[in-house]
This record gives sequence, structure tokens and C-alpha cells, in this order.
Amino acid sequence: MGTDKGFLMLNGKSFMQHSIDALKPVASKLIIVSNNTDYDVFGLNRVNDSIENAGPLAGIYSGLKESRTDYNLVLSCDIPLINSDVLRQLISAVDNTSEVIQIESNNRKMPLIALYSKSCKTKFERLLNSGERKLQFAVNQCSVKSISLNKNEAKFTTNVNTKDELKQLKRMQIHIKYFGKISEITEITEEQIEFSGGDVSALLKFLYSKYKNLESNDFKVAQNQELVSENAKLTGQDIALLPPFAGG
Repeated sequence: MGTDKGFLMLNGKSFMQHSIDALKPVASKLIIVSNNTDYDVFGLNRVNDSIENAGPLAGIYSGLKESRTDYNLVLSCDIPLINSDVLRQLISAVDNTSEVIQIESNNRKMPLIALYSKSCKTKFERLLNSGERKLQFAVNQCSVKSISLNKNEAKFTTNVNTKDELKQLKRMQIHIKYFGKISEITEITEEQIEFSGGDVSALLKFLYSKYKNLESNDFKVAQNQELVSENAKLTGQDIALLPPFAGG
């Protein structure tokens, strides 16, 4: 794409910052594996690839060498919609036999959203020294468990490889939070939807068709944490539906 993916921007934050924000609530220590010193701006421990130009297998091996924990979350920085809830599913699946626990999304196994046992380090080192570079081959040499996501969860694992994919992601992904009585109507507290309408009223029309009792209730709309009218243009990806404030 002509630039390091970690520094691409979405919703006012770099891809790397999105990854950090998802990892912080579930990990005790964060390590960035990259030879690019620009990543030092994030203030985290950065380690170089032990073997240069050897792909993600070498990157994971380098991270496992540096880590002092038995299990380690591995997350590629080109998945800006990732959230802590998806990562928690990996942690909850830890058992006494699985060396790799990976996400499976839309029938696709994702070893770059995965939990790796420290025991993988020796196997990966041996494979790298023999000239192997394919991550999936290396993963298949381990005891593997896959955690399947449902259709709604799968959206959070979208990875970005081209400028067109990034443009589409910016245009279509809207994160909506529902509070108080509104969440009782929707029966969820938040969701990620694909939408290309131009203003808040168009978004509300879509939501009214999805949640039949929503239109008859009084609520306010916030966009990027600021209250807006129905005529306001959709300029951000964070929307909140708020019930009437107490005393208001």
C-alpha cells in the first residue's frame, strides 16, 4: 500500500493504536515486533525480527523469544476493527493441550489473531532454521484449536490489504452504542453495521426498520461524543443513542 500499515488511519487513530486499545484490557504486557523504529512513538517494548524478511512466522518467533508468559496473544496490525471481546474468546478457550488457539472467521482460519503457547518457540525456531517461512504450515505442526465467530463478530476481523479496502471500510463501518431503555428495545448494547447513507436521519430510518419499537421512543443521538440533530451529516463512525437525561 506504499506505507507501513500500522500507521494507516481509521476514525482518527492509527491501525496500531486500534490494536493496542484492543489488547490493553486483556494483556499484561505489550510487545511490538518490527524493525521500524518509528513504532517507538507508542512507548512500548519493541523488538526486531530475529530473522529479517522471513514473514510473520519469524515475527511470532521473535515475540515468543522476548515474552516471559506461558500464553501470548498475537495480533496483526492490519485489523483495525478488532476488539477486546474477540480476544477474550481466545483466552477463555485455553486448555492443557492446545498450543495454538486461533480465530476462524467466515470459514477462514486466522493465525494472526491467535493465542500461542510459549512451547511453540522451539518448533518455530527449528522450522525457520530449516528454511520454512509459511506460517500456516508451522501452525499445523502444533496442537491447534479454532474458535469460530458468528456473522456479526466476523466483521471485527476484517483485514486491510489495499487502498480500496481501506476506503470501503471508512465509508461503510459504523459503530453504534445503545443506552438505557434503548438497549432494552434493541436487546444489544452495541453493534457494528455497514451503512452508506449521508445523514443521521437516513441512519435512523434504517434502524427503525430493524427495530420496530424504536421510532416510538424518545432519545437523542450523539456522533463522536457530541449531540447532533437528525439533519446532521454522518461524519464519524461512532454513534450513540441516548435516552432522555434525568430531569430533562
